[in-house]
Amino acid sequence: MATLSNFKSALQYGGARPALFDMTIFDPISLDGVAMGAMSFHCNVSAIPPLTVTPIERQYFGRTVKIPGDMVFGDLSTTIINAEDYKVRNSIEAWMDNINTTGGNTGLSDNDSWVSSASLRQYGKDGSTLIDYDFWDIWPTTISEIALSYDTASDIEQFDVTWAYNYYETAGQGSNVVKGTQS
Repeated sequence: MATLSNFKSALQYGGARPALFDMTIFDPISLDGVAMGAMSFHCNVSAIPPLTVTPIERQYFGRTVKIPGDMVFGDLSTTIINAEDYKVRNSIEAWMDNINTTGGNTGLSDNDSWVSSASLRQYGKDGSTLIDYDFWDIWPTTISEIALSYDTASDIEQFDVTWAYNYYETAGQGSNVVKGTQS
């Protein structure tokens, strides 16, 4: 029979805490020094993205047989607090404009200049790194609106950014070392 003591001993250190993380997006070459460094202080919410192995279904003697197929990496989502200088949002907008300009519908042709890397690190209550996700070939796909309203006088603006990437690698004590390429 399960007891509270058994449950507590199974959750070593009381379980991982979702608020102990930081997110760093590194500047792509094309921004040439436009700082994304403030991102680690302004990123309020993130999520460890989903990972899916899609099944390949084949029919055999009237039955559906499922065979493991491609690994699909889900998009990375972040919520960012907007500062009055708009530094992070302006950097992301400039990045997206380099990928495909708003006026000319042209963009960078060198793949290395419009992608970057990112790190999502989760910490233990003692400050140690539990797991580190390194995202490769990352770029922003969507920046959400910033709602403006007289009703929200005591709030701080925030906006969501969705990021595409080709693969991630993990490291740390909670790691299973997942790596691969987006299909």
